Amino acid sequence: MGVSRRRLLALGGLLAAAPVLAQTPKLHRVGILTSLPSMPYAVHLEQLRKGLRELGYIEGRNLTIEARYADGKLERLPALASELGALPLDVLVTAGSYVTRVARKQTRDVPIVMAFAGDPVGGGFADSLSRPGGRITGLTTLSTQLGAKRLEILRQVLPKLHDVALLWNPDVPERAIQLHDTQAAAKTLRLALHPFEARRVAEIEPALEALSSKRPDALIVLGDALLDANLRTITTFAKKNRLVVVHQSRNGAELGALFSYGPSFRQMHYRAATYVDKILKGAKPADLPIEQPTRFELIVNLRTAKALGVTVPQSVLVRADEVIR
Repeated sequence: MGVSRRRLLALGGLLAAAPVLAQTPKLHRVGILTSLPSMPYAVHLEQLRKGLRELGYIEGRNLTIEARYADGKLERLPALASELGALPLDVLVTAGSYVTRVARKQTRDVPIVMAFAGDPVGGGFADSLSRPGGRITGLTTLSTQLGAKRLEILRQVLPKLHDVALLWNPDVPERAIQLHDTQAAAKTLRLALHPFEARRVAEIEPALEALSSKRPDALIVLGDALLDANLRTITTFAKKNRLVVVHQSRNGAELGALFSYGPSFRQMHYRAATYVDKILKGAKPADLPIEQPTRFELIVNLRTAKALGVTVPQSVLVRADEVIR
């Protein structure tokens, strides 16, 4: 009887524990890959974390995030992508077209969510925006008229604007679309646009020296993994040479560009959480439409304007989402 009683008590204990065991949440593993150092990327990652928290994913409980940073050294990205690909990831989040291209090459089966990218179709990531058709989905920065908007704002700030230099990386297919958009806008506005190329870190400063010698009225930087990771070098050069710089993201204005205009990368990371959630719940990236930006932000740096002796008109300031003073 004693043995039977012990068996019954043991069985009762297992049955009592069963609901607790059944409620143990599954641990999801999400990878992050960026060309930026951890500090500049932190504000974007926090927005992704915020979105995931609101959807019920708590780090240490049902979520583990594996982040890898190239620290501005693009040559490190393949090894970092391979490192992430070797982990049992459920989803990999990428920041930028170049990073996405590397991640696709270095990983095999893991679904990829682009927190942001240029032209996913033109860049070969997707069959179409409405039906990507592969293992990559997410958000695109692609939007018509961004080049025109930047030039229009620039002309409001610099009424005598005529010659505009443009720094870009021709090795990124999506940038060619932005260049064409900006060239068309410059022609309409009767502005002279002078493109300068930089494919590697070693080419950035020579390109800056070359364009500076042309004495342009302003410089537009078409951001990509290379130029964004070395944006401080660009803005430091511009400050030294009293050159007006325009960038596409908030980070550019924060580092000293006169203004930035483009999609909110923070908002796009926040939105990327919804894609991660859907994939973790069983959706296939091939069936999730790629989202185009709906929010654009204008950030004006009045400290830079003062240093350059530029007066930003009230018509621009009232439109700004943020003014850095």
